[in-house]
Amino acid sequence: MNILLLRPNSGIPVAPPPIGLMYLAGYLRKVRPGRDQITVLDGRSELPAETDVVDVIRRTRPDLVGVTAFSMEGDFARRYAALAKEHAPGCVTVIGGPYGTSDYQSALDDPSVDFCARGEGELTFARLVDRLESGREGGALEGLAFRRNGAVAPGTFPELVEDLNTIPYPAWDLIDLEQYFVDGRIRRLTNPIQSRRRGISLFSTRGCPYRCTYCHNVFGKKLRKRSVENVLGEIRWLVEKFGIEEIEFIDDVFNLDRPRAKAICDGIIQAGWDLRLSFPNGLRADQMDEELVDKMRRAGAYRVNYAVESGSPRVQKMIRKNLDLERARQIIDYTAGKGISTGGFFMLGFREETEEEAWKTVNYALNTRLHTASFFILTPFPNTPMYDEALQLGYDMEAMYSDYGQVSANLSKMPKERLEQLRKIAFRRFYFNPRRIWSIFRTTPRKWVLFKNFLRTLRMALTGKEF
Repeated sequence: MNILLLRPNSGIPVAPPPIGLMYLAGYLRKVRPGRDQITVLDGRSELPAETDVVDVIRRTRPDLVGVTAFSMEGDFARRYAALAKEHAPGCVTVIGGPYGTSDYQSALDDPSVDFCARGEGELTFARLVDRLESGREGGALEGLAFRRNGAVAPGTFPELVEDLNTIPYPAWDLIDLEQYFVDGRIRRLTNPIQSRRRGISLFSTRGCPYRCTYCHNVFGKKLRKRSVENVLGEIRWLVEKFGIEEIEFIDDVFNLDRPRAKAICDGIIQAGWDLRLSFPNGLRADQMDEELVDKMRRAGAYRVNYAVESGSPRVQKMIRKNLDLERARQIIDYTAGKGISTGGFFMLGFREETEEEAWKTVNYALNTRLHTASFFILTPFPNTPMYDEALQLGYDMEAMYSDYGQVSANLSKMPKERLEQLRKIAFRRFYFNPRRIWSIFRTTPRKWVLFKNFLRTLRMALTGKEF
């Protein structure tokens, strides 16, 4: 079967390798050896014009087109599906990723979209390929949302792969990896202060057992782990085959199993690889200990983010994160004290949040040794628990969910304008501080990126817009 896997050119200026698509391709190769011709087009990295996308569709003549997208990329994902339908008549289109998982109703309202893959995609996608090849319909397949008699059927979440060691490494050969090592206007890793050019992203776990109400549920609510040996084996292969010098771990929460996290760090240290490591997705600060911070530092860690979200105990309980704020503060300061660039993630505008509570969050960030802080406005994406709770309470949830810097559906007790103003104030108070500016300078490896990051921060502080 001819299969085309796409990530849209959506204007997001961050384009690490499309690891989700490459995992799908690697898994298909394992369970269907030699039966498929798979092409990957990473629009976010290659920045193709629409005519270029059309050329790829015509050249590959796909039977099946899969598009991965964040929720904010929904319009672009549907456009790619429409192009596929127009220029490869008869092809089947599937949208996955956070957009296909959470906002399948919006996606399937578009006749160009046949299915949405909800959650983890390997088993679902492989079974869909088998069905389509045998001439059967894909509807009612576990993990797929679809249309039935003109109405959207949400389907169910997929069966999850319990043993992650059975999933092959991503199909790195399907992309031109060298283009991801070239500096330009597109940032090549999620980490904004990338230290070395030859860097890639890596998953060592999937899933998160916490029940935070604002969170997408892509990989399930159970922590599943690759073995330490499996992770170290992939790192060795990446170092030896591709000359990789930097790795960002993009697990939901890398440090939930502390002994395992320490063992991975020990393995990297013992192997003698000269690597730089970052953890951009947000570790759980109250599940860290000082020994793990020390081992991460020795293994090459120079950038760590902690997901705090709110400085208000009431909000922490309401969103079911229940972070120990005092322990989080201790570990943040300890990490920063070790010379690791330390970032924090915060959100403003939670349900019934007052301005006083929002200021608790801002002041929490200000009173730590964090080098960087990201202040987002709550975006209650469809089919998250927070969205469903708000619907039940009668909030108006008709909104565009595409920008973390602007109010979509305002669930707080603050006026929309004040909430957006408060975010800009937070950025100004945090970054326009001589001591913090000096600490950022000291912990940023490649000093020239400071200029780009300064412009980005200035834009957020003055306009509230990141991109």
